[in-house]
Amino acid sequence: MKQEKFNNSKFIQGFFSLTSPVLWIKDLANIFNIRKILIYGAIILAVLAYGYYIGYKNRPINIDLGYGKEVIMVLGEEQIHITKNGQVFLENVKTGKVVKQIAVKDIPNLKSKLSAWGFQLKPILVGGYSIGTSGEATGEVGVGISFFRYWKMQAEAFITSHPAIYVGTSYNITENSGVGLAIGKSLKDFNDTRIIIYGRINF
Repeated sequence: MKQEKFNNSKFIQGFFSLTSPVLWIKDLANIFNIRKILIYGAIILAVLAYGYYIGYKNRPINIDLGYGKEVIMVLGEEQIHITKNGQVFLENVKTGKVVKQIAVKDIPNLKSKLSAWGFQLKPILVGGYSIGTSGEATGEVGVGISFFRYWKMQAEAFITSHPAIYVGTSYNITENSGVGLAIGKSLKDFNDTRIIIYGRINF
């Protein structure tokens, strides 16, 4: 049996191969499938990012008003209550019960509620006095929809007992009532254009 002699050049080459990142990557690539590792890594990162996003959206917001201060803003049948420790709750005005604690995900809806204007679909009850181009004047009651709000005003459409149909605008006297002026048409005689001064109640 022939004994292999020590070879300096092979020793040096083998030593440098241990410190070569390229050779290390090649060896690892032979052991593991790098493409699959990258795919699995991307999936894990996506799941972690989604979990963080959901957690962030559900995080309660905190508004610091200064030590010992709190604010209540009435929004129709509900109110926004910022407590002394900065927590923000949506509460029922009549009962004072907490509907929910405001989280980050609720901010867009809260912003629309606090906006000076916006579309809405609120049923209304109206009653008033009208006069038409036919010369007929009469008292009327009716029901309709408030479809737009702007500051303390509302735009609405309603049908009355005349019978007639109207489109008008009203000014809020309270959170749920107001007075307004509308123009419309008689459904008995469409040539009869009518104007009505009315009171409105949201229900």
